[in-house]
Amino acid sequence: MNAAPCPRPGLLVSPLCSDDETAAYALARWAKPDLPPERWENFLCDWRADPDGRGILVARNQRGGILGFVCWWRQPDLEHGETLWAGPFFVREMGVRPLVRDALDQELQHLSRSMGAALRITPDATVLVPPHSTLV
Repeated sequence: MNAAPCPRPGLLVSPLCSDDETAAYALARWAKPDLPPERWENFLCDWRADPDGRGILVARNQRGGILGFVCWWRQPDLEHGETLWAGPFFVREMGVRPLVRDALDQELQHLSRSMGAALRITPDATVLVPPHSTLV
């Protein structure tokens, strides 16, 4: 999946690349300080082993800065059939939070349609990061 033109001005949504891993982890750690590096590394390892079955979508501003991301995984479900599960959304709150969440959600919808899968968002899926946080 390549970077998709986003209907939101100034936002670009694309899959996580290796250059983004540290910044995405910093955003996740700001929202969930107890997230151990091992859990992040295990997720990335599993993702690399099954890139068609799980992933991370990243929303960037025009300068390439990460404003948010969402994890997704594909799994059959007895109730819904082929299912694309998503969450949590990690969104940096900078006055554009609704736009970032919407852009990620729209790309998830596009991804689920391309897979022929139902999209299911996990409960309590949005995690906000304070607006004036400094991310490593």
